[in-house]
Amino acid sequence: MSIILAALDTSTAARPVMETAMRIGQLTGADVQAVHVRGGPLESVDAPESLAARSEVPFRLLEGPVGPAVLAAAGAPDVIAVVIGARATPDGRRPVGDTARRILENAVRPVVVVPPEAVSPGLIQRLLVPLEGTEVSSRPVLQRLWPLLVADIELVVLHVFTDTTLPAMLDRPEYDLEILGREFLSRHCPHASYIELRTGPVATRVAEVSEEHDTDLIVLSWSQSPAPGRARVVREVLSGSAIPVLLLPDSPYNVDDPAGPMRVPS
Repeated sequence: MSIILAALDTSTAARPVMETAMRIGQLTGADVQAVHVRGGPLESVDAPESLAARSEVPFRLLEGPVGPAVLAAAGAPDVIAVVIGARATPDGRRPVGDTARRILENAVRPVVVVPPEAVSPGLIQRLLVPLEGTEVSSRPVLQRLWPLLVADIELVVLHVFTDTTLPAMLDRPEYDLEILGREFLSRHCPHASYIELRTGPVATRVAEVSEEHDTDLIVLSWSQSPAPGRARVVREVLSGSAIPVLLLPDSPYNVDDPAGPMRVPS
């Protein structure tokens, strides 16, 4: 049995987390389990427990500091992903709260980050996957993503060229980029429905393409490094996204043997 873990708090952000976890369960064919870390012996857990009951999923109460408790639960062998809230309120000043950030930086499983204003679709049907235009960087992302999915989905691939990555020799930029896009799909993304090639700030283009294609989930790979140069795109996407973001750790685990991390074979 595979499990999607829904980490619920006592704020209004718990509802979109629960709804998104149910949709991720349908997407992956996994069961959903709700957990809540009690802040103290006098804290009422009626709200998250009631939310889990209405969703007809098991509820488990955890003890201890929130971050370590959720990470320990997410590291169980049958858990394939954990769904967390980005922050308690839509007007939070940071992309994710401190607890969510600690979970993201230390999780060995994929983490779905849900903004508190997210409105869950009936089904997750269209995924946006921003990729770099190289086999070395692009192929592992899809190798980590594809084994998780059981539902039929549309895959929208986005590659954003920056000033340093835009091909220098483009006689007819629009036409040549279209050719590059078709070649990229045929080589690296045979399952993709569309590819969008854009130029400019990466996070801005991710938001634009997500809205244009009405995507339900953004999928990103990241190094789990908090260094500004490594985490900038992830941080900006989380900050600007109104839909859930699935983050795949750079050191993926084997979905057939989810007890620990593994390297993607060459």
